[in-house]
Amino acid sequence: MQGARSIALQTLSFFDTNGYISFKKVEMALSTLSSSDRSFCVNLIYGVLRKRIRIDYELSRFLRKPNKLPVAVRNALRIGIFQIMFLDTVPEYAAVNSSVNLVGVMEFRGLVNAVLRKISDTGYSNNQPLNVFYSHPEWLVEYWREVEWIDDVEELLEYNQTPPTQTVLASGKEDELIEKGFIFDKSEYSELCTVFQKGSSIENLETLDEVEYILTEVGVPVVKHSGSLTGRINAMPWLLHTLTRDSLDIASHKAKTLLKSFSKEHNDFIYYSQAITREENDMAIGVLGEFESSKMGQFFSERNIVARFDGRGYWLQPWKAPLVCYVARLRRKK
Repeated sequence: MQGARSIALQTLSFFDTNGYISFKKVEMALSTLSSSDRSFCVNLIYGVLRKRIRIDYELSRFLRKPNKLPVAVRNALRIGIFQIMFLDTVPEYAAVNSSVNLVGVMEFRGLVNAVLRKISDTGYSNNQPLNVFYSHPEWLVEYWREVEWIDDVEELLEYNQTPPTQTVLASGKEDELIEKGFIFDKSEYSELCTVFQKGSSIENLETLDEVEYILTEVGVPVVKHSGSLTGRINAMPWLLHTLTRDSLDIASHKAKTLLKSFSKEHNDFIYYSQAITREENDMAIGVLGEFESSKMGQFFSERNIVARFDGRGYWLQPWKAPLVCYVARLRRKK
């Protein structure tokens, strides 16, 4: 039977080779593990993906050409460094030994052992570039620096590095959540509950997108654009390695097509974008010349949500809103 680290290694190596994660295969592999091992495995996979740019920066201090290593060896090193740098629950000797044991070729076992021991002894470097410290591609950090509607770029980068919570409709089920071992609190933005740690399974417990849930209170249709999903990087850290500048332009075209199609059937609607790009937000709305924006400042303020208006819609800010996203209410001009 495969262990948690072995499954994590295979998943990360598959991602490097194919550019995506086969969640069906991962779920099948995870089903063989205990609950605690499943959590540990998922933490390794998502953690390495979140921190990979930072991890590779540290790796390059000790290896001249880390990209020349076999994919599995490189990911064994990443798993080891992640545990040493970011997991206080794993002793450093265990992080080193377990990573060495993931490697089958003796030559590379020695290399992995030597590199991880050096990192364990010396600690990680100081004064990294901003994009490295927050483990983001440089082009994306520079892109966001130019978006004046983002209050604090560093806050957004830190938000993207923070594992997301879930919001559930739990009215009348609070006692059951406690009994099942859930750690939760009432959301400050709606009647939903924010789950920080899941417990045992509860029948008919509905997980909801809190922004979408709140927007239904307006009483007009809502059209959701996923697009580049740049507002969901904290939940999908592989985006840090698959997004490109060109992908934003492709997503922008999809946003414009969606808006044009939806506007043919509705005179008053809300555009809800899960992207944090100008191409998919204010610039996309610009194709609807026959529509004008309606202010929603009071609506957001009454719900304790911080949102900045760019003239067409609102940029919801990290940790001051249910989710980072963009929202605009559009009405056909009379």
